[in-house]
Amino acid sequence: MFGYVRPEKPDLLIRDFTVYKAVYCGLCKSIGRRCGQIPRAAVTYDMTFLSLLLLALSPEGVIMNQESCVLNPFRKKPVAGPDPVLEFAADLSCLLAFYSAKDDAADERPVRGRIAALLFSRPAGKVKKRHPGLNTWIKEKLDRLNQLEKGDSADETAACFGAILKRIFLEGFALVQREDDGLTALLLGEAAEALGRWIYLLDAIDDLELDRRRGNPNHFLALPKDEALLSAEAKLLEEEATVDRNLALLTYEQWGGLVYNIVTIGLPATRQRILAGERLPAL
Repeated sequence: MFGYVRPEKPDLLIRDFTVYKAVYCGLCKSIGRRCGQIPRAAVTYDMTFLSLLLLALSPEGVIMNQESCVLNPFRKKPVAGPDPVLEFAADLSCLLAFYSAKDDAADERPVRGRIAALLFSRPAGKVKKRHPGLNTWIKEKLDRLNQLEKGDSADETAACFGAILKRIFLEGFALVQREDDGLTALLLGEAAEALGRWIYLLDAIDDLELDRRRGNPNHFLALPKDEALLSAEAKLLEEEATVDRNLALLTYEQWGGLVYNIVTIGLPATRQRILAGERLPAL
C-alpha cells in the first residue's frame, strides 16, 4: 500500500488525532507481536485506515492502553489493542509489504527490493500459513495486475487493485461482530473497491514522471502531461464520490467523525497535493 489514505490533520479535533495515533501505534505493535520487529516498518496510513474503519464499526469497543514506544521509551501514550482487527491488519501489512518488495526486486528497485524481500520473507511465510486461501488469491490477483499494467486500460488495472482491497476489507469485517452484516458488508465492499481504484490511479499519476524516465509501464504515459492530469483528476473525483456515498450510509459505533475527516477531507487534500506535484506532509 502507498500511504495516501490519511487524515487532514489541521481539520482534526485533538481527541480524534489522539485516537488516530493510538490506532496507528496499535497496528505497529501488532505487527511487532505477529511478524517481528523489522516488519514494523510496514505500518502505513492505508492499513491504519482499514483498522480504524473496522474498529469504528465494531460494537465491542476498543481497549486503549497507556504504553511506551521503542522510539520514545520514557513517555507513555494511548495505544489501541490488542484486537483481532489489528492482528489481521498487521498480517496483511506484512504480506503486502513482502509482495511489494518482490515487485520492486523484479522491476525498478532491484537492490532495495531484494533486501526488503529477504527481510520480509520469513514473517510473510508465517502470514501465509495463517491465511493460506487469502494469500493464494492475493498473489493471483497481483500477478494479474502485473499483466494488466502492460496493457492499455487504466480502468481495468485499477479495478483489479480495487478487487484486492475489497476482499481484504471484507475479510477483516468478518472479524467484527455485527447483526446487520449483509447491508454493511455490501456498502463496505463497494467503498473498498472504489478506494482501491483511487489508490492505484493516484499512485500511477504520482509516479508518472519517474516512470517516464525509467521506462516503466504507466497508463497515463500515453497522454500529454496536462491531459493525463485532467484524466486522472476526473477518475479520482468519481472514486472519491463512491467511497463517500457508501461509507456515509454506514452506522458507526465510534469515531465516525474521524472516518468522515479522512474520507471527505483527507482524500481530496491528498489528491490535490499529488496533482500539484507537492510532497505529502508528515502527520
